[in-house]
Amino acid sequence: MATMVGRLLDLADQLVRDTSSALRRRAVSTAYYAVFHALAKSCAGILLPSSIDRKSDAYQRIYRALDHGPLKAAFGAGAGPLRDRVPLKKIGEVVIQLQSERHRADYMPPSKAFFPQNQAETLIARARKAVMEIEALSNEDRVALATWLLFKSR
Repeated sequence: MATMVGRLLDLADQLVRDTSSALRRRAVSTAYYAVFHALAKSCAGILLPSSIDRKSDAYQRIYRALDHGPLKAAFGAGAGPLRDRVPLKKIGEVVIQLQSERHRADYMPPSKAFFPQNQAETLIARARKAVMEIEALSNEDRVALATWLLFKSR
């Protein structure tokens, strides 16, 4: 059974094949959301015991705790393990790029010049690779990722 993240990436692949610039924009946005949901799933999965039901309030609260602005800020600041651990740094670079491109895709006025076919395909490929890297993280890296993305430094 395919996961939502996998289905979002497959949908991005389908959308990018269309000649419509509007659908290529949606493809880029969808690819970003696949990565975002992969991160949310990783954070919730590592911070809660596997015995916790995904429909529980606790799981949903942690999953929903990931927010776009702080996500980009955390990766942009590159502090702690987000700077020092190569897998996390690589994921962060892709997240920052995809989020910026998602903003362009979702908020800029219509233009056929946005996201030529090859650029959109490259962004989707980067998203797919980032998802695979997120899923392959060690538990230690997943804990570091979750704590640095979800909790403020004080």
